[in-house]
Amino acid sequence: MSQQQNNLPGKGLLGWLGRQVGHVTKAVKTDVTAPKTVYRNETVEETPHPDNPSVILRRTIVDEAVVKATDKKNA
Repeated sequence: MSQQQNNLPGKGLLGWLGRQVGHVTKAVKTDVTAPKTVYRNETVEETPHPDNPSVILRRTIVDEAVVKATDKKNA
């Protein structure tokens, strides 16, 4: 763990404080109202073409359940 601490930018209290400010800044900029995918199922089916077996027909099916964020002003 001492090697990991040596690789961090900045040393001492001010380096640590700068990293903490960076973490908080990123958290503030993160959009928490974005839709959240709670379920995802992807199915791929492949079969050769009936007239030309060298051609493969592929069907991709994606099932998703997405929860939209609610507006706090209207809630």
